[in-house]
Order: sequence, then C-alpha cells, then structure tokens
Amino acid sequence: MKTILKKAFQKMVETGRTSTLLICIRDESTQQQIAESLARIALPIPQDRSYKVYPDVFGIWPENIEGKNIKIQQTHEFIRKTQLKPYVASLKVGIIISAEKMTKEAQSALLKTLEEPPKNTFLILTCSTKSRILDTIISRSRVFESFDYTDQVVDLETIKKIINSNIIDRFFFIENFLKKTSKEKQEQINSINAFLENLLTYFRQQLIKRKGKETKILEVIYLIDKTRIAIEKNVNKKLALENLMINLPLRGIDYDG
Repeated sequence: MKTILKKAFQKMVETGRTSTLLICIRDESTQQQIAESLARIALPIPQDRSYKVYPDVFGIWPENIEGKNIKIQQTHEFIRKTQLKPYVASLKVGIIISAEKMTKEAQSALLKTLEEPPKNTFLILTCSTKSRILDTIISRSRVFESFDYTDQVVDLETIKKIINSNIIDRFFFIENFLKKTSKEKQEQINSINAFLENLLTYFRQQLIKRKGKETKILEVIYLIDKTRIAIEKNVNKKLALENLMINLPLRGIDYDG
C-alpha cells in the first residue's frame, strides 16, 4: 500500500489537484510514518528537521490530544489553519493522526473543509478503523486501506481454540472474555474490536492461502465485520458475540495456520 499511496500522492502534488486522503492502517506509529513520508513528498522539509514543526505542516498529533477524544475546539483550530497561506513553500499539508478519535461533532465540523480543501492544501487523515469515521467524511476522501497484515500479532492459539470448540465452550469463552474487559464502555468496545480484528486478520490470511475456498472464507469475514459494526452501533455486546460464535462454522474450512 505504501508504494501505491506514495505514487498516487506524488501525482496529486505534481498536478496540483488538492484532495483529502483517508489512510486506514491499524498501527498509530505507522500512520505517523506514512503521514510524514507524504508531507516530505509535498514539501522541501530538511531531512534533519521534524516534519511536525515545518511552517507549512499543521496537524492534530496524538501527543496534543487531551483525554481520549479529539474535541471540536481542536478541529476548529485545524480548520482555521487550512485558510492560511503557505509560509515557505507553495503548498501546505494538514494532518490528523487517529482521526477516529474525533467526536462526531468534531467530524461534522470538518466536512465542508474536506469537501473543498483550500487551494494548495492537502489534507491527510489517518485512522486505525473506518467504523468510527462518518460516512460523509469517507465519501469526501480518497481512501487508502492497508491489507498488509503480516506485521500484526494474531493470537492464533485463541483463534484455533474457538474454531475447534463446540458452541457451549464458545459461549464460556465469550463470557470470560467480557468479564476481563474494562467496564468503561469505549475501552470495552476497543477490546472487542481488537479481538474481532484478530479474527479478521487470520481469515484474511486464510483467504490468500486457501485457494478454492474463497467463498466460505469471505462469508466468515463478512460475519465478523457485521458483528463489529453491530457492536459499534451499541447493540448488546454479549448477544452479538454469542451470535457470532453460533454462526462461525464448526468445520468445512481448513483453518490451520
């Protein structure tokens, strides 16, 4: 993805076609690395200088977020900076790392700016998941989503245990899993999402490895993703996960890692 993304962005810079990019990749540090590489493509940032302090780069960085969310006040300041003229170069780059941390109010405030970025301004939003990004933001952006899962830690033992278990054992697993998660709503959702991402990662790997079984594996992937979306919409978490356990096939796909 990185090579394709860089080439696409290079072409955008060369043609002067300002746009909003939404880059979805799980690891936050990788998000920052990609954002930096794109900023250096667009701007003559000295190699020995941090891109974050370059005059024509502005953004919302993880270290500047107070609490767990990016609030509307930070978004308003970001929007204000999009209206300023470049200081040094002919372009400027605005970056929001982990954009899924923006409140819905903050995301909504950004919509007009994303739809029509000011002249000579490229906007880059990164996120670990699109599920917490408004559809209206996604529709206004050029989306680049990583399908490189080789660097993710997949708990294969847990996954294999679930797959090889009967329904009753799967229910016990879900009950114990939820007991161990935080009682704070968003932290619990984050833990569930991490578990579901591990399942998705594993089956996506299987999709590549298991030729001739693509349809069955795609059905499993769709089922897991549907569960994640349902939980994000605040359905009963235990019932949603138990429904997933019921509908995950007990056999019929070669699941070995």
